[in-house]
Amino acid sequence: MQRHMVLTLGRSGSNALTDTLNQHPAILNLGEVLGEWNSIRKVQRRLRILKGDDRYLDEILYGSTIWRVANLARSASKVRKREFSAIKPARNIQNVGIKEFSLNLRNFGQLDYLSSRNDIKVIGLKRTNVADRMLSSAMLSHTGVVLNKVDDAQTARTIRLDSTDIERRLRVVEQENKELDDLLSSVPKENVYEIAYQDFFANEDRRVQIMSEVFEFLGVAPFETSMRMRKLIQTPISETIENFDECRVALKGSPYEKYFLQG
Repeated sequence: MQRHMVLTLGRSGSNALTDTLNQHPAILNLGEVLGEWNSIRKVQRRLRILKGDDRYLDEILYGSTIWRVANLARSASKVRKREFSAIKPARNIQNVGIKEFSLNLRNFGQLDYLSSRNDIKVIGLKRTNVADRMLSSAMLSHTGVVLNKVDDAQTARTIRLDSTDIERRLRVVEQENKELDDLLSSVPKENVYEIAYQDFFANEDRRVQIMSEVFEFLGVAPFETSMRMRKLIQTPISETIENFDECRVALKGSPYEKYFLQG
């Protein structure tokens, strides 16, 4: 059994990436597991087992019980939805993984987890445009919409931001990005495959190329996948922020002014 982790930050396309990974019959990605909202985490807390978050992560990635039970639950869900082709027999799974935010690894004291486990392949998913990621986070808080499926009706969404606080918010995102970069740099280069958000969502040909390289990196056979999710915000930043000009003035002379020059 091989192991992987999608290491990323919020609003960076990780739901779309893990959905694509899970389309492969030999890959099982359990998503986020450190957060208290996760069902696996809730069971662990309730039963008071696997004390110590490193032991908890090890049991998920190196044990067999948790991922097998999770796969059974996933299979039951697919049966209810009559998605029989998406069911994965445990015997076919060759690579088990999770998705985690670098923020979660820090908050739970696991920043050195990957550096001490050199057999875990790391897929680093990065959204370097701090204005876009900040805006996506603000839109999530404003609407409660986490993601859009490809076949969902497109909805133009706008938001008004506090111009007096926007520079601070952008600085926080930039600091988070740096922490993710530092964490990825601590992992041996041969164990890391980095994906840029803008490349993954650029077009279908680029996405197919990326996934082909990812599957090779993870040591599984090629497999045809499809993009089933799309970006939450489809309009330019100048059309999404209702008080765009006000925010641009507030950022004049700051390191973030460049993101608001052309919208």
